[in-house]
Formats: sequence, C-alpha cells, structure tokens
Amino acid sequence: MKNMLRKILAGVLITTALVAVSTIKPADDRVRTVSADDTNTTPTDGAGSVTTTPTPSATATPTQAAGAMPDGISQIQLQFRNEEVIVVSNAQVYYAQLKKATDVTAKPADMIPAAKTSDTTYLIDISCYSPAKDLYLGITNKLTEDSNGLYPVMNCKIPSTYKKVVFNVNFAAEGDAASGNGILKNVIISNNDGTTVTYDHTATPTEQSRPISELNIEWRKGNNCSYSNINTLTPSVWESMKTSGAILYLRLGAVDSLLNGEGRRYSQESKIKLAIVKSKPLKVDVTKLSVPITNGMQVRLKGNSSWVTILPYNGKSTLTKALRDPSKVTGAFDPYNESTSEKVKDISISDLFTMVGYDIASNPPTSVGFEVRVAATTKKPASRISSFKVPYQYPAPVIDAKKSGADVMIASVTNSPDDKVSGKYEYTIVDKADLDANNFIVSQVSKWYTVKSGTVLKSGAGIKGTYTRKDGSRKTVILGDTGSVVLVRRSGIKESKKNAAVLASAYAVINPTTLPTPQEATPTEGASPEPTGGGTTPEGGSTTPEGGSTTPEGGSTTPEGGSTTPEGGSTTPTEPETTPPAAP
Repeated sequence: MKNMLRKILAGVLITTALVAVSTIKPADDRVRTVSADDTNTTPTDGAGSVTTTPTPSATATPTQAAGAMPDGISQIQLQFRNEEVIVVSNAQVYYAQLKKATDVTAKPADMIPAAKTSDTTYLIDISCYSPAKDLYLGITNKLTEDSNGLYPVMNCKIPSTYKKVVFNVNFAAEGDAASGNGILKNVIISNNDGTTVTYDHTATPTEQSRPISELNIEWRKGNNCSYSNINTLTPSVWESMKTSGAILYLRLGAVDSLLNGEGRRYSQESKIKLAIVKSKPLKVDVTKLSVPITNGMQVRLKGNSSWVTILPYNGKSTLTKALRDPSKVTGAFDPYNESTSEKVKDISISDLFTMVGYDIASNPPTSVGFEVRVAATTKKPASRISSFKVPYQYPAPVIDAKKSGADVMIASVTNSPDDKVSGKYEYTIVDKADLDANNFIVSQVSKWYTVKSGTVLKSGAGIKGTYTRKDGSRKTVILGDTGSVVLVRRSGIKESKKNAAVLASAYAVINPTTLPTPQEATPTEGASPEPTGGGTTPEGGSTTPEGGSTTPEGGSTTPEGGSTTPEGGSTTPTEPETTPPAAP
C-alpha cells in the first residue's frame, strides 16, 4: 500500500514539473541588461532588448539549451571577450561541467558555486576550459535532488572556437596597409561543422566565399603586446615590423551574446614570422656605365618616396616591358599579376636616370644618390634598403688624330678642360650607322683597348670592336670597314680605399674617312676634324651628325652620370659631390 502511494505521488510531481516547464519563456526572449563595455550589441528599445551584431556564415551559432531556464534565473550572458558567463538570478547560482548536450542533471559533488558580484548577478569563469571543443555547463539556483540523487540543471552550450583559421598575408600589399585588412590576401576558416569559407577583398557573398570586411580581426606583435583591431596596423607600423623581423599574431575577435545569440569565442592564434630579407649593396660598373639592377628589384632617387619596380621575370608572361606601369606606382605591387618575359641583368645609367625621372641637363654636375631593394612578394616582405651613388661623368677627352696612309695615328689624347681626373685612355670600334641611329649600347661593348698619345691604329691589323645593339643583335666591326669609326674615352676608376669611383668619361669619335693627313692643319682642341659628339649623352655616346657641333643636343655639356641637386637641397654647386680620385 505504501509503495503504491509513493508511485502515485511521484507521478503527480512529474506531471506538475512538465506543466511548469511548458509555461516558461525561451531564454532569448528575456530582457537583457547590456554591460558598459559590450560594444558588440546595440540597444534597440527602451525595454532594454538588444540586436546582436550579425556574424559571418562561418560563425558557429549556439543551439537552444537542452534544459529549460531554471525558475528564478532571468538571464544568461556569454561574455566571450572576458571568457566568462554572467547569470542574473534571485538566488545563489551553481554550475557543473556536463559531458553531452543531452545531459540535464549533475552529481552533487560536481556542483560549484558561482562567484557573486551583486545581489542578483553571478560570475562563472570559462577561461580554464579548452576552446577547441564545445563546452556544456549545467546551471541551476536550486540544489534539490531528484529520485536518482542528482540535481536537475539547465544545459548551457558554450560554442568552441573555429577549428582552424589561416591568415594569408600579402607582403606586397604594403601600400594598402592603411586599412589594416590590406595586408591580408585572404582568410580561410574551417568551421566546426566541417565546412570551409574563404574571406577575401573581392568576394561576392556566398556560403563558401565572403567579403573579408565581415571579419573582426585582431593582431599583436611579440609576446608582450596586447591585441588590437587590425585597423591599427598602419603602414609605418607594418614597415617597422618587416625591417626588424618581428613576430605577428592574428586571430578573430570574440563576440558577446545572450545564451542563444550569435556569439563566438576568440579564434586560435596564427603566428607569422616576418623574416628579414637583406639587400645586396650595389656598385656602379664604371666601365660598362651600368648598375646590376635585375628583375624583381625596386629603385628610387634618394629622398623620394615612390619606388620604380622592375617586374619579376616570368617565362610565361606575355609582357615584354620590364618596367612597371608608372600609373600603378602608388598601388600595391602584386608579382602574381605583374610580371615580364624580359630578363633584366643590369640597367644602363642612362635608362636609370630616365626611369626615375632625373633630368641631367637641368641639374649641376655631381654624383647622384639612389636607394634600392628587392620588391616584396605575396610570401616575402621587401628587403632592407641599400644605397648607392652614380659618380659624375666627365666630358670626352681632347683628341689630335691624323691619317697615316690607311692607318689612324693618334698624335695626342688629353683630358678635356673640365676633366680634373688624370687617368688612362681606351678605345673601341663601332659602326657609324649604329652610332647615328642611336642603336649602340655603351654597356654592351665587349672590350675597350688601351690607347695613349702616339698610338697608331693599323687598319690591316684586324682591330675590331664587338657590341650589342639596341635591337638585340650582336655586331663586330673591324677598323677599315666601310663606316667604321673609333671611340676614345678616359677609363673609369673603380672605388678603392684611396680613390672614389669615377665613371669612364664621355667618348670622342674619330672618323678615319675625314681625318687630315700629317701635312694638313692640326685639328682644334676637343676632337678630330670629324665631329666627336663629345659623348655627353647619358649613354656616353655621340648622336651629333657629321659636320655638327660637339655640343650635345640642347646645348648641354653635362656628361653622363648626370647631375643632381646635392643632398640638402642646394642647386648651386658646379663641382662633383665627391673629390675626384688621384691618378692611378
């Protein structure tokens, strides 16, 4: 009889409990008190209800709790930015870790009292629980055992972080780093449900592809700095970290919410080492009149902010112009989309001045300072910056040449009046037609031969010159061939402990067909009767037509190597920046 009464009483209690559960309002319909630092939610009405910040499709959304809200608990807030749960209750709150989403009871020994922060507010720390998997907390404010000796609890799901986040850093996007997100090529997220979503700067929103602007990305450097929003990663900060070789940490920020809101914990950190790329110091070739600037490098006049890029070599590229489009100079350099099929091993001083916009004629003669580095790619940052100077180039020497039968006799060769550097002299043979057509590259002459006053160049001795023309072909010219002319210049001087570097001078032109015989008048100072052209063009070559003046077109006598306004802004100097070396 007693057992039957106990069974009837238990049935009445269970029925009463089910009725009570069916009348309780869902958790997400309850009024929420917004904390002062809760920047991810915005009150929408006077009643205090809120609209949570929309999260990307990749964000894991907590499901409805398995158990009902215990009587007397009015609100549960998931404050993921502080790694804690806030419970609003009219009595002491207790909690325990559960194993499954279906668990609605907990052992009395597992129950932990929540910390009380006010008369109705209680705090549960969740930073000690792994964010790699979903966490289930049983919460109650009544410690009443059921028939099995367990405490009924509300099952509260705390979603895990994303399984994996890959931040693809585009080191070449340094020009776009002002917005913070500019350095990120894309972000790939593996969600808890096994799906993967790629966020980039151009994506049309779909389930698998989303705009990167939807993400709340945070960063810090080293182990001692705090996290801040990616928008604080300015170009200057980015540049300083690249050159120092800093360690960068990236993660997705947390979003607070109510129990069944669209919140999320912080994502796992991604560690990125900004490896230092060193830059080789460059030296000007004083004989070839060129600089070893190659594909994938950037150069600029010292003091300028914009870089001129020599596009990376790519044999499959259809672009044959190696110099980057000037209209893109302020934009991010993307080597995957900008490449050339032209191999660049060096750049002539003339082309160097042209591509950086340096006008030789309008500047006084001096050495010219440049900065150079290896351009950034999507995988490597730009190298550290190194500097070099293009020395001043003196005018062509003064030649007194005469015809000696079929041979050429160089009676004397001396410095031009403006050349304050003593040195040796040298010559080569070229085709006058190439010279006049500007199809001759000084840096591509195979060899220059030593010459001095009293030298006789015999036309039948096989004296030759070999060079590359601007159309890409190689040509060999022998003295005595129709149209062959002799170029004479003072040799360049390499930099040493005793001497500063000095470019080979501009060249003088000797045309054997117009030379006087020894009985005829002695030529005037500066060249042979055949106009030499003076070699004052940037290539060191002469483009002056036969019979013309030795002064370059435009009247400028400024030699190759150019002149620049000396560092410091002065435009008045007339002498080179460096003291010419002593004669070797």
